[in-house]
Amino acid sequence: MIFSLMTSFWLVALALAVAASAFVLLPLFLKREGASADRERINVGLYEERLSELETQFNDGEIAENDFVQLRTELQQNLLVDTREESGHFSSSAGIGKLPVALAILVPVFAFFAYADFGLSWGALTDLEISRELKNDNPHGSGTLLSTVEKLAKSLERQPDNHEGMFMLAQSYLKLSEYEKAAGAFLKLLTIYSEDSSLASYYAESLFLADGRKITPRVEAAIAKTLALNPHDLNMLEIKGMDAFVKGELEISIEYFTKALVTADGPRAELIRKGMARVEVQLAQVPGSAIRQALDKPVIAANIKNRVIQVLVEVSDSVEVDSDSLVFIFARAVSGPPMPLAVQKLNVAGLPTLVKLDESMAMMKGMGLADFDQVQVVARISSSGLANASPDDYEARSANIDLTESVPVIKLKIEKKIRDQKI
Repeated sequence: MIFSLMTSFWLVALALAVAASAFVLLPLFLKREGASADRERINVGLYEERLSELETQFNDGEIAENDFVQLRTELQQNLLVDTREESGHFSSSAGIGKLPVALAILVPVFAFFAYADFGLSWGALTDLEISRELKNDNPHGSGTLLSTVEKLAKSLERQPDNHEGMFMLAQSYLKLSEYEKAAGAFLKLLTIYSEDSSLASYYAESLFLADGRKITPRVEAAIAKTLALNPHDLNMLEIKGMDAFVKGELEISIEYFTKALVTADGPRAELIRKGMARVEVQLAQVPGSAIRQALDKPVIAANIKNRVIQVLVEVSDSVEVDSDSLVFIFARAVSGPPMPLAVQKLNVAGLPTLVKLDESMAMMKGMGLADFDQVQVVARISSSGLANASPDDYEARSANIDLTESVPVIKLKIEKKIRDQKI
């Protein structure tokens, strides 16, 4: 592939060099040939005009025959002399034209020197090769990648203003887990683009990884600068949230994760929600915490239109299901139709979590929590992905709940399949 790239490059370079030289030489040759032809036509025209005058004078008897022959011979000799002089003039002009010819030859020579590795290296072919290798998402191996990165680093020593190359080098160091080198490269760019929040984020993340995933003073300073430039930087909020969790600052951890969810989406948002749920479970065990107070405070469900059931759903470690398996949490009437009165749906990856069931979740009018006083809460992992129960579904059920009285938080831990439970 590299050989093919080199061949293509030199073929194109040769064609461009010829074209560049032609721009210099072609007008010169055209001008020379055109001037020579014009001068020759003028001399011949003058000769013919003078000869015609002599013939008229001879025919009119103004000059004798001997004089006519002598004058005609002199006129012919003069034409030959003028032609020789013009030829000599343009031959000497060709000598003056050697300078443009030399300059035309120097155009490709200078270009080769300017762009070659051993020359000025303004844009060497190796830079193109390095760029292509680094952009390959699946390099031939860490050894090949390391060699490519080393070539790029040497190239940048000759090109200190190549900021795109420096950014590529920094990212490559990250890929190679050379976090300190990555931080140094990002810092060079940050000194130039001091208001670029993305560069600040990359720099802070590199320092964080270089310091063993700990928020040291220099990491703290880098994170602070990044969040000052962009208060919603997802990476920084996650790092702060994880650090607070490790330090046992659970409520602060929840605050950072909550801010991160503002910009997160897709699988990353799911991971943040899962982390928040685990933090909330631990926080629920801390006396005086906001979640603990919420769990300890029973919900008064006597106000029919404002009935709410809080359910803390967990899954046993013995349950082996895919993390994307669907979980249905719903309330149903003890005596009445089997249709859920309120239902929520999420993935196993989101457990453990605190779920709220309320009147707004009714599937149809007249079939909500406000319409039945005795209910049961069920948490079911669906093996088929459907809401209908199957013997292979894992399920946990609550005791009967009287919604006319105070209702504490319902705790459900999913452990057994339906077929293994007593009905």
